[in-house]
Amino acid sequence: MSDTVNKIKDRLTIVEVVQQYVKLTRAGKYYKGLSPFTKERTPSFFVSPDRGLYHCFSSGKGGDMFTFLQEMEGVDFRGSLKMLAEKAGIPLEDEKPGERDLREQLYSALASASSFFSETLKEKPEAFSYLKKRGLTEETISLWSLGYAPNAWHELRDFLLGKKFDDALLERAGLVKKSDSKPESEDIDSKPDTLNPKPSVALRPYDRFRGRIMFPIKDISGRVIGFSGRIFEDDEKHPQAKYLNSPETPVFDKSRALYGLDKAREGIRELGAALLVEGQLDLLMAHQAGYHNAIATSGTAFTLPHVEIIKRYTQNLLIAYDGDRAGISAAGRAASIALQAGMNVKIVKLPPERDPADILLENKDVFRGAVKSALHVVDFYLAHIADAKYDPRTFRLEVSRTVLPYVAMIPHKIDQAHFIKRVAEVLQVGEDAVIAELKKVDGGQSAVGSGRSDLPESQKLKAQSLSSEPFLSRSDVLERLVYGLFLLFTEKKDKESADIALGALKGALGEERTRELLGRSLDTSAALFEADFFLESHIDEAIRREAVKEVYEALLKESRHERYREVVALLRVAETAHDGVQTETLMKELNALALRLH
Repeated sequence: MSDTVNKIKDRLTIVEVVQQYVKLTRAGKYYKGLSPFTKERTPSFFVSPDRGLYHCFSSGKGGDMFTFLQEMEGVDFRGSLKMLAEKAGIPLEDEKPGERDLREQLYSALASASSFFSETLKEKPEAFSYLKKRGLTEETISLWSLGYAPNAWHELRDFLLGKKFDDALLERAGLVKKSDSKPESEDIDSKPDTLNPKPSVALRPYDRFRGRIMFPIKDISGRVIGFSGRIFEDDEKHPQAKYLNSPETPVFDKSRALYGLDKAREGIRELGAALLVEGQLDLLMAHQAGYHNAIATSGTAFTLPHVEIIKRYTQNLLIAYDGDRAGISAAGRAASIALQAGMNVKIVKLPPERDPADILLENKDVFRGAVKSALHVVDFYLAHIADAKYDPRTFRLEVSRTVLPYVAMIPHKIDQAHFIKRVAEVLQVGEDAVIAELKKVDGGQSAVGSGRSDLPESQKLKAQSLSSEPFLSRSDVLERLVYGLFLLFTEKKDKESADIALGALKGALGEERTRELLGRSLDTSAALFEADFFLESHIDEAIRREAVKEVYEALLKESRHERYREVVALLRVAETAHDGVQTETLMKELNALALRLH
């Protein structure tokens, strides 16, 4: 698949693809045109031939030629691949007769691997104790087939070879990886000849998952299709990511896999709603506490195919992501996709600095109360913005920027009218003013108040197609821009400017959050694109330096607004718990922040 993608990119340029839909004109090293996603008179749609990317500043959408075609044609990745392959003159192979047999062999290998991990967990008391410390019972550990991958290079491989599976199949299953060179952190042979290793031994495949607690991912029929592994024993010489997921395989499609759905589907039907959480431990603790409708994504963001699967069981979605800014942003992205697909979406407001698993371990009543008090996504973001200490004008702008896009997505006209009135009341303006702004946000894709139920299916699918980051808050925009500046200065080997950008991130986000940001395996293309464009738009060097400085200052100020909002939420929790000491501490911090925000 990756070979085909690369061949297409070798034969086609993004400008060639985009020009079929958008009239582009040269603008320095970019091409620009009117956005195909919004109704505008001033071009805000830019294409970078050098990076092979596009970015629309009016809608926030961006990506490569495949993403663009998915947006314009309402197809999935496979559909865009097929269309571009045809345009490039590259043949795509259809599924061969032996594919079905291959899938059955993969299921068998994955089931054997799951059994191996489960048995190994019994021999690793430290890992078992860790799971119990996190609040999981032995019954839950057994019911969900949790396991442990030994911190060794070949134990799983040797076990499965003994079961008559071959390396080629194990690699297709995502269980082993080919080795291009001999690993340094552990000799491959028990008694290796380090001076003259045998090529067949030194280059043999090795276990993908090592030193990890293993969570089997199953399909709706309960068959193991992949794994998610959480690091438990790290290799200091070769540090690994905290979480590692199976790669895409003939039986594992991340954009469609929902962790726990095989056990949650009946609960979803009975309770009339699905409860979406982020992590495996969040899900397990939720099920253990009686929330048998909990599901989670598996190694990817929430997608339209996920929504389509959930809608087979319910029209109602509750999103219970972490209570920090990253969790709230992720909840908004998930909500936007579900809203456009016609679902009724509510967000569970959790205390900052806590994930569902922690809350369920510490106090189930807090989680239960939060679920019962879940707010429609529009009301949630209205309350969220109100918690920040914005001046009235900035508050209105933030509501317009963050909340109105969600109102525009609501496909049912009566429901949409309700939230138009709600926003007008909060902003203390007339409904006509909200409708006027809403038409700008909606970009003419659908008439405000008329809904989208009369659109043909192809148009509906196009309307439902979103980039991974549709609507970012001001904090998100500034953070990504500064992050992009850091990456760009680093790419240009401008150490002084890169250090200043890094210092701005640390000053606004703190050391720990900055480390998390830099350590995440993110797609950096959008951040680099925006930073590059930002610098190019300020030609004069002195003006450019001043503009960059203003961005850094704005991020710091916005981070204080975010912290103010978090402290307000923590204060409510402390007051509810009658924690006088914590209440006093938080009040002091709140007062200090209020002074700095004036």
